[in-house]
Amino acid sequence: MRKKLSRLNYTPIVFLLPSLVVITIFAIVPIMWGFYLSFTDYPMLQAPEFIGLGNFKRMMNDHVFTISLANTFRYIIGTVPARLIIGFCVALLLNEAVRGRNLLRAMFFFPVVAPLISVSMLWQWMFHTNFGIINSLLQKIGVNPIPWLTSTAWALPSIMIMSVWKTIGWNMVVFLAGLQGISPTLYEAAKVDGATAWQNIRYITLPLMKPIILLALVISTIDSSKVFEQVYIMTSGGPGYSTMTLVQQIYNAAFRSYEMGYASAIAVVLFALVGIGVFIQFKVLGER
Repeated sequence: MRKKLSRLNYTPIVFLLPSLVVITIFAIVPIMWGFYLSFTDYPMLQAPEFIGLGNFKRMMNDHVFTISLANTFRYIIGTVPARLIIGFCVALLLNEAVRGRNLLRAMFFFPVVAPLISVSMLWQWMFHTNFGIINSLLQKIGVNPIPWLTSTAWALPSIMIMSVWKTIGWNMVVFLAGLQGISPTLYEAAKVDGATAWQNIRYITLPLMKPIILLALVISTIDSSKVFEQVYIMTSGGPGYSTMTLVQQIYNAAFRSYEMGYASAIAVVLFALVGIGVFIQFKVLGER
């Protein structure tokens, strides 16, 4: 009996061990190594030299870091609510028995599985000031061409527009899963009581969807905080520093200036800010 219990206790560990080894090697160890490098001067071709808080002190006086931090927050604020609201509205519409519902779901989800680099190059062409299809359509209705990617005022909003379009389908699928988990008898009972469509959404759908909304909010926030590919392809952080984000600055510091220590310090700050933001979301919204 004792041998059987012992075997049962070790069985889960045996099955989890390969995954734990992979996670340790490719996730935990690099995170700890990056945390250590944030306290060093490491030009890649030489051994790391411990400098304490030198990288973080430098960060306080780095105007590019300040701009990157502000742009990252603007990007999160500009994309996360739009992703959630539009995704939720699309899910509500496609949860109904409309004609061609499966085809519409596939069309909305297609951008999610499309390669981000290809999508970024496509939208870069669409946003072209002189030859882009968007400005061509605007000119037909009497609107002057907009310098989408060459203006400091329009570059970041242009990337936001593309990113929202790219991620609506993911939020739609998450919300559809939540909507289909709500019992139809609740809506039938509300219909008997004379409830309107808006009252159904307000008093039935939204309260029961709160856990799903929180999940989508947290994942969307994390995803938006690490925006890089579309910035790198479409603007490379320009014009000026108008689209420079923290991850773009990490890339520039690590692989253009070869300052791995400083890049690691920025990554640690980003990790801490995202962790604090997610903790606040769970603390404030999770209790509700």
